[in-house]
Amino acid sequence: MLVFLLHLLLVFVTSCGGCQQKAKNDAKKMAVAKKSITIGIAQEPDSLFMPFKEMMASEEVVRAGTYTLTIFDQNWRIVPWAATEIPTRENGQLELFAENGIKKMRTTWKIREDFNWPDGTPLTADDFVFAHKIMMDPSQEIIDRTTDEKIEKMESRGQDSRTLVVTWKEPYAYYHNYRQHEALPKHLLEPVYNQAPDQLKKSRFGQAPALAGAYTIKEWVPGSHIIAERNAKAKGALVPFFDEIIWRIIPETNTLESNLVSGTVDAISPIGLSLEQALQFEKRHKDDFDFHYTEGLMWEHIDFNLDNEILKDKRVRQALAYGSDREAIAKNLFFGRQPVAFGTEPPRSPFFNPNISKYAFDPERAKQLLDEAGWLKPSGKDIREKNGKPLALTIMTTSGSKTRERVEQLLQSQWADIGVDVRIKNEPAKIFFGETTRKRKFDGMAMYAWIKDPLRVSDTLWRCDYIPSAKNHYLGQNLPGFCHKRADELLQKAARELDPQKRAKIGQDFEEIFAEELPSLPLYFQVEVSVTKKGLKNWQPTGMLQPISWNAHLWSWN
Repeated sequence: MLVFLLHLLLVFVTSCGGCQQKAKNDAKKMAVAKKSITIGIAQEPDSLFMPFKEMMASEEVVRAGTYTLTIFDQNWRIVPWAATEIPTRENGQLELFAENGIKKMRTTWKIREDFNWPDGTPLTADDFVFAHKIMMDPSQEIIDRTTDEKIEKMESRGQDSRTLVVTWKEPYAYYHNYRQHEALPKHLLEPVYNQAPDQLKKSRFGQAPALAGAYTIKEWVPGSHIIAERNAKAKGALVPFFDEIIWRIIPETNTLESNLVSGTVDAISPIGLSLEQALQFEKRHKDDFDFHYTEGLMWEHIDFNLDNEILKDKRVRQALAYGSDREAIAKNLFFGRQPVAFGTEPPRSPFFNPNISKYAFDPERAKQLLDEAGWLKPSGKDIREKNGKPLALTIMTTSGSKTRERVEQLLQSQWADIGVDVRIKNEPAKIFFGETTRKRKFDGMAMYAWIKDPLRVSDTLWRCDYIPSAKNHYLGQNLPGFCHKRADELLQKAARELDPQKRAKIGQDFEEIFAEELPSLPLYFQVEVSVTKKGLKNWQPTGMLQPISWNAHLWSWN
């Protein structure tokens, strides 16, 4: 009996020792785990090569290693980032001058020493000059050249090449904006570019780009995940807490929720749940996670393809606006927390104009406009016709987005009531953004969101010369194909106006033209939603074009 008890005691002590060792091992594993964060994201980037990317998912990943000259803080104020200070007339780094009777401008930037590429090569003005060269190469499929085209020359100066001097063809109001000057590692990419310029976009760099900020990209496994790892050459306050940030690509929003609950992911990206889904999720898990709701500049809308013979007629576009009960959609789906949009700017924007046409729900007015446009309802039929052809349109959005799909269905029903046959044809986000909208392949309507800049009138969205086509290598983001002479004049005038108050008035005047011409149907301003595990510090959504990763170097666990 004594032997048996001693044997039991030995087993107990031995097993306790094993438990202690296991606890120590688990603690070590937890310590390692807490040096990383895994984020669930509903969309996969189109590219991680900055001149060629378009999707916000791309922006979120790459800006974890951001090295732009300036960034927005959480209050939407522009502050220096890779630059030591922002050029102004007061500090002598912004100069207005005339040359041959033409007004011009010069800005001088000093680059901080904290920023280095992962191989230890410093970020210098040479990298910005090289990127500008790529941006201005007409053979490259650059999305947005609105800034670069206004630059007369860009120079690298100083023995350490940390002084960037930009001479502008004319005064430019947005010279200091976030992402106005991108940089690319000249020492890595110039040989690739010189050897085969036409292959630059397809190079391996787009899959795992070197970044000069807190993080750099380690790997991208399409359809699965992307890993950003600590940039070992980052210095000073730029050194991050986490060793890795992992994005898991999970297109189905219901699966995003289950992955957070199971602990597979630590956070759900703002590119994840809709407001409706987040509110329902919060009811079930209010005490388990932190829920972040941020009002901002996410403009949900429907672009009309103005090459479509039906949609070319402004009366049809206005009829679709009158025939859509956007107030009811916002109330029923979003419990009134996402305000209806009547223009392109929310009330918080300096360009907001409260006096524009609002197109309140009025089916009778919608029917009257369609009658005037020649779309009549034959006896015994529900769908209108013109010259024997039915009034039929297609609407597209990102598949897997339950909220957008519900909005489509509600609009489809409302438009059927005024005699318009609308068919739904959705695609995965990577195809929808990377191919269909990018190349204007949607033949009717496309529903999605632009995330706006709080300081800028969005010229790349509406200028005539920014309609993407094969001819211009798909330059620009004017996806409706909108072209209006007076609107163009206002957009160009706004870009030259350095006085914020005068620029605000120009933006408000543009809003009047937009509301009358209606190249897109405004729906609502999204509330940016994200969800995190308890204990994550410094997760600070911005509600605008600057992604959640803007301060990733400060993220940590309690």
